[in-house]
Amino acid sequence: MSMVTIGTYDFPCADRVENYGTDINIYCCWEHHLLIPCPAAYRLSPEITLRDFLEQVFKPDHDHHPQMLQLDYTQLRWTHDSQPWSPDLAKSLRDNGVTHMSYLSFYQPGLDGVNGSGV
Repeated sequence: MSMVTIGTYDFPCADRVENYGTDINIYCCWEHHLLIPCPAAYRLSPEITLRDFLEQVFKPDHDHHPQMLQLDYTQLRWTHDSQPWSPDLAKSLRDNGVTHMSYLSFYQPGLDGVNGSGV
């Protein structure tokens, strides 16, 4: 099937790090919990600790999920840009190697969504 374009796509990318001042943009996904069906984007200071991100930003954003109270940060299995990752929750995003446009995801064994549905 052939495709015809209606113009050129020659414009600067809007999510360049220069557009965020001192902040960075990251994406984070809680695997097997798809009430929010895609990774969420967060604009953050790279100096926030990973624990503070989870407690002050991520948790309130996902507080509607019935398994949120069961989330145990010490049991999480993480990936950073699709690679296994062992972050230090007490360290900043920067100190954990998280940069602008990083993709973080985590999974807690035994928490597989409502009734094991992945939702």
